[in-house]
Amino acid sequence: MTKRALIIANGEPPRKQLLQILARESDCVVCADGGANTALKFGILPHAIVGDMDSIHAETLAKFRAVPQHTDTDQDSTDLEKVVQWTIREGYDHITVAAGLGKRLDHTVGNLGVMAKFYPDAVIRFVDDLGELSYVGRSTEFEAKIGSTISLIPLNRCDGVTTAGLKYALTNESLELGFRHGTSNEIISNPVLIAVKSGHLILFRLHTGSH
Repeated sequence: MTKRALIIANGEPPRKQLLQILARESDCVVCADGGANTALKFGILPHAIVGDMDSIHAETLAKFRAVPQHTDTDQDSTDLEKVVQWTIREGYDHITVAAGLGKRLDHTVGNLGVMAKFYPDAVIRFVDDLGELSYVGRSTEFEAKIGSTISLIPLNRCDGVTTAGLKYALTNESLELGFRHGTSNEIISNPVLIAVKSGHLILFRLHTGSH
């Protein structure tokens, strides 16, 4: 059975309404260190707080003193990696990350790697006010509104990329950052199919109504 968790990281948070919706859709809400500050600000009570606890405010600690806190000072992993590992150990296999993007660019780029690093133990997606990022794996199939925008972002060289349902179709082609990418494609039919033979490919889906 699918178990869904929401991780609130310490990046730029989405609007309050979206974060509250994501929390209601999840079986568990976990904060990555300073993400607890956002949870408190937006009126969300987490089930746990995980990290090295160097970004969480004293006021937040006091307000959430009844929330289990799991301190992890491992310097070889980021706060997001720590909380993803903890969440997977707790049995959650579908993880949504909010506030995992924005603020520090180095943190944003580093955070994207968790989608590939922890797949297939968990299917991880990042959500913000504009859209969502998810890991393709070897293939993914979904339905979406005709005319909506998606982008394919290769984390490394991706070979054998084939798509169906997109305006600019790919057939056994290669994508690589700095050489060829797949940004701003358009959905023309359902279902949409994206397959890749090798490499780590990220799918970005723009929320309907976003620009």
